[in-house]
Amino acid sequence: MKYILGIDAGTSNVKAVLFDEQGHEVCVASRESRTIRNPGKEVEQDMDAVWENVKACVKEVAGSGAANKEDVIGIGVTGQGEGCWLIDRDGKPVQNAILWCDGRAVDEVGEITKERPEVGKLYHKTTGTPPLLGNQMILLKWMKENRRETLDRAEKLIFCKDWIRYKMTGEILTEMTDSYTSLVDVHSGRIAADIMKALGVEEYRDYLPDPVRSDEVVGTILDAFADETGLKRGLPVIAGALDTSATAIGLGAIHEKDVCVILGTTCANEIVYKKEDCDFGGEGTRYEKHPMGDLYVELQPTLNGTPNIDWMLEHIAMTKDFHEIDQIVDSAQVGCGGVVYHPYISVAGERAPFYHPYARASFFGISQVTTRAELVRAVYEGISLSIRDCLPNVDKSATIYLAGGGAKSPVWAQMIADVLGMRVMIPSGKELGAKGVALMTGVRLGLYKDYEEAVEKACTFTRVYEPNLMNTEKYDLLYELYKRVRIHNQEIWDYRHQMNKKIKAIGKEEQTV
Repeated sequence: MKYILGIDAGTSNVKAVLFDEQGHEVCVASRESRTIRNPGKEVEQDMDAVWENVKACVKEVAGSGAANKEDVIGIGVTGQGEGCWLIDRDGKPVQNAILWCDGRAVDEVGEITKERPEVGKLYHKTTGTPPLLGNQMILLKWMKENRRETLDRAEKLIFCKDWIRYKMTGEILTEMTDSYTSLVDVHSGRIAADIMKALGVEEYRDYLPDPVRSDEVVGTILDAFADETGLKRGLPVIAGALDTSATAIGLGAIHEKDVCVILGTTCANEIVYKKEDCDFGGEGTRYEKHPMGDLYVELQPTLNGTPNIDWMLEHIAMTKDFHEIDQIVDSAQVGCGGVVYHPYISVAGERAPFYHPYARASFFGISQVTTRAELVRAVYEGISLSIRDCLPNVDKSATIYLAGGGAKSPVWAQMIADVLGMRVMIPSGKELGAKGVALMTGVRLGLYKDYEEAVEKACTFTRVYEPNLMNTEKYDLLYELYKRVRIHNQEIWDYRHQMNKKIKAIGKEEQTV
């Protein structure tokens, strides 16, 4: 039996997972990644701390005895996307990593989208992604305008999984799925020089490595890393992939019109398309590269997924036992008596299926007869309605592959099936991102003939949920209310932001006299 190691450096946790040829998770090691939340909307991580977590996970897996180290044939790495991971000429971080969910670049996005809309449209049409807060290209502009001295001490701008792979192999590079989020001209496949010039950051072109194929073998692990962790020396490492793209492979979404929903920190909603069918620059669209061939993913990744659940558990539910939570949700009626929750809990607002930096979560429709159970259920329904909001053109005859921590709840999985009126399938195993890069490694190293064989052998499903069409009819009505309130609130979110600025300014002048 041969084995592959998949590493997933997510936002909340870092994991190392050993897979066998059938895609089974033979051993899993996990470490929590500490997120640094600075004043305002800044969200960062210590790059060295992330690497130490990776090493600890790999060492735990390698020392578990789950497999003979001679039978491990390769490594794939995935991780959180976008953000700003800067290293100097010695390969050392010049600052903490700025994460994808950071909100500091709001003025830069506002300048591009409102003051220079022609640049915003060019950006969207060229890269397939509209200008958004966490885009690496946008953060490069922010660094130049706000931390020029720090930026100029750097040598390369990479992504999270590139940092991990560099520390394992000594090779500095990136690959298509990460680079295609905002750095690459989707039409030429090259770094988008026109966009860099339009944003005034063209002098940093050499900071951006030219992307390689996601499943290309780009190096072998350093002897020091092998000896420290207990791995076999000389293990090959592939370039890897952005976590949402890797998860598509791990779920078996390798054909056009396959649909994936990943219930995590971000709620990532994906539909696979051929390049020729993509509407790059189209209103409401956002495309990223699928690891395979000429496939792309229309991706609508909300800023606000399971953190809404975390907030609800802390402040409303009075229990953190998910079995009890499922019972509470099940006890309330569909639609919660007209109570709607909009799940925009992030301090950076929302980015999918619309962009608004000041969007905020809220309950609508509460009265004196509203119960705690209805509030709890409304949070789950709100996230589910947000998924529907992100997939307006989905083919209802397709199947949704549902992954992420939230997929463990049978009540929530059934709710999503009902809200969208579609079949939902739950995969076996939990670590779908790590599995995706493991399968990519297996294909590249000849363990599988091709991706079709990899998916056929390694992707299985444990549960299937068919939609209750009576509930779907009810949710059709609730979704109309959800969307109307969401659209109406955009002006109110702007007013709230301006109001807060004025409130903070009151009295400051007196204090400084």
